[in-house]
Amino acid sequence: MVRRRSPAKILARLKAACCTAPFLVSVALADQPRPALPDGCLPEAGAVGQPLDGTLRAAELSAGDGVVYRQIDLHMPEAAALPEGGARQMRFWAVSEKPDRWRRRRGHLVDAATGAWTALDLVGTGAAIAAPALARPACFSALMQAERAARARNLGVWKTERVQSAHRPGALASRVGRYTLVAGRVLSLGETRSTLYLNFGRRWSRDFTATIAIKELDAFTAAGVDARSLEGAAIRVRGVLLQSGGPLVEISHPAQIERLETDGTRR
Repeated sequence: MVRRRSPAKILARLKAACCTAPFLVSVALADQPRPALPDGCLPEAGAVGQPLDGTLRAAELSAGDGVVYRQIDLHMPEAAALPEGGARQMRFWAVSEKPDRWRRRRGHLVDAATGAWTALDLVGTGAAIAAPALARPACFSALMQAERAARARNLGVWKTERVQSAHRPGALASRVGRYTLVAGRVLSLGETRSTLYLNFGRRWSRDFTATIAIKELDAFTAAGVDARSLEGAAIRVRGVLLQSGGPLVEISHPAQIERLETDGTRR
């Protein structure tokens, strides 16, 4: 005689199985090391990230799903010696849902086994320069500290790269079109309806200038950067160097500005 199970018991077991599987997955992810990102850096606090398997080379993971995942806000000079690729288990936090023009997904990559943040590893070894664009301002304190240490030790790109002087505009001509760090004292501010100008010299047609869109100033203030108070301040800025009269950097992210002490160290 075949014993038949009641429909109610079958449904109860199915429900238990459906509920248990996601719970086990969440527990497994929660047991992984905490990602080495600063507090406030991730888009969602406490989110465990998307698990990925693939080949990691420098700032990009070529995953088994056929998608390339890119660690955001890094400048990778062509001359940099890039780490060799290898099979890795990673976690990914998307920052932009829209892929870039190469169809790469953009966000933060973290080693699933160790919690190591790809951005911090690359900046700390001098393989990359921090290039604030999409990430939250809270992400950059640790990156800038790692970058200063790499620069002091002449690691990676810092064997040839250096911080340029804002007060030697002639020396900046060869840097046009390249990502560049420039340091100096803001001599004056200028403002139009659309743009705030940080002037490092007295001749706009020759001297170095940094610009910020007026519509962005509230976001800068919220991040602790009062751009209108920078007259007379020693600062370091970073971005692609342009030519508009004199050399110019357009600033769109608060972390592109670092306040400096009189000896050139960061406050």
